[in-house]
Amino acid sequence: MKKDAQYFETVIIGTGFSGLLAAIGLQKKNNHDFVLLERGADIGGTWRDNSYPGAEVDIPTGLYSISFIPYKFKKRYSPQSELLEYTNYIIDKFNIRKHTKTKQSVTKLTYNDSECLWQVETKSGEHYNARFIIDTSGVLANPKTPDIKGAESFQGEKFHTAQWDHSVPYQGKRVGIIGSGCSAAQVVPAIAEQVDKLTVFMGKAQWIIPRSDRTYSAAERFITNLPGIRHLKRLMIFSYHEIRFAAFRRYPFTSKITGFIKYLYARTLRKNLEKYIDDEKLRQHMMPDYELGGRRVIPSNRYLPALSRDNVDVDISGIESITPTGIRTKDGQDIPLDIIVYATGFFAYSDMKKALTFDVYGSGGRHLNSEWENEAVSYKGITVSGYPNYFKVNGPNTGTGHSSQLCYMEAMVNYTIKAICAVKRDNTIKAIDVRSHIQSEYVTKMKNTMKLTVWQRSNCSAFYRKNMTGEVTSLSPESVVNFIFSRKWFRLKDYHLLK
Repeated sequence: MKKDAQYFETVIIGTGFSGLLAAIGLQKKNNHDFVLLERGADIGGTWRDNSYPGAEVDIPTGLYSISFIPYKFKKRYSPQSELLEYTNYIIDKFNIRKHTKTKQSVTKLTYNDSECLWQVETKSGEHYNARFIIDTSGVLANPKTPDIKGAESFQGEKFHTAQWDHSVPYQGKRVGIIGSGCSAAQVVPAIAEQVDKLTVFMGKAQWIIPRSDRTYSAAERFITNLPGIRHLKRLMIFSYHEIRFAAFRRYPFTSKITGFIKYLYARTLRKNLEKYIDDEKLRQHMMPDYELGGRRVIPSNRYLPALSRDNVDVDISGIESITPTGIRTKDGQDIPLDIIVYATGFFAYSDMKKALTFDVYGSGGRHLNSEWENEAVSYKGITVSGYPNYFKVNGPNTGTGHSSQLCYMEAMVNYTIKAICAVKRDNTIKAIDVRSHIQSEYVTKMKNTMKLTVWQRSNCSAFYRKNMTGEVTSLSPESVVNFIFSRKWFRLKDYHLLK
């Protein structure tokens, strides 16, 4: 191991909600020998990076918040600015900044079998040694920018929504939005009134469903944050979203009910398309030909009205190339633009070469990146056989397609903290490594369950599938209740004990 490396019992990679939860969990168990490594210049994660106009959460903040850290949110669906405020509130409340080192972009993790320690290398040249690694590097942290011919020739400004350049004014400009997923559905209505001309280069149709958003009064914010009332409100929101899971999982006894619900959503979308979209060809294009849930659902009341504005055009012919002055479409149009915005999402686990932003070398020199390119496997989405004391929060098949990701994060972090505490209680144990047959049994069960979901059975492409069309690699086939309880107890017998 590097002799000049700084030693911490635990290294936490990333400072989004998962990283903060890990730091809080360790402190609650009186474990203070840890450091958080953040690749950016400041702490914050998703809601620090995704600051594009209109960015907001698509789950009510009564549920999209940490269960034991209340906050008086101003809106039912909070904007990025308020979520970043909440993040900083947590950081200050638990004094996490003193444990954090910023501008520490991890490049390699290497496990030393003889010492049962991990070596952490960073881009800036610092080295760390650690007994435990809690890897919370984000799944939605690596922007996906399409490779379009001629992009380098564009003379205007271009950037991804996750890397929005706030120094570039868009007011009065001609702006092109490439993509039509969740981020595009938020950006378009946010800037449509301020730009001169907005052109949306739309791909596959999306399920756009209405939602009920509102701003809370000061009195309501106070009352709903009282103990008991806050928990009841959270339970109600949780229950509503948990019931929705039946629409994505094939349960024989709910098939008629879910079929009727999907029929109602389809009828609502058709009516809204008829109301806001005059062009019949575009209306037909925007009506999905795949089952509700096959791709991420977009809850929005503002997107369709924004598309109906006189200064907003929608192109569905496809992009031929990017030119020095704009975009040339496949039907021969040259559309002049001052700014190009890539609203094209993230790699997540669709491209396993991009899933991990650094190399992970485990026991005996095993290479996790290469192994996951072949098959993304883990145990409970957290530990991986052959990688002792390595905990990957938000690992393969731990995302949600129907509820709040923070519920999943809390369950995974709680499991991780219990594992670390269990190891530390026995002085003879240096590390733990999940048994390969236990992992295989879990993976087989998970894959069989996934076959019963719309996510795997749908015949459309989606970012949560390998290579966009293969196995579902990002989402969990479990309901939130099942996800939480299946990770509530940590069992040492599932692991090899390295002594």
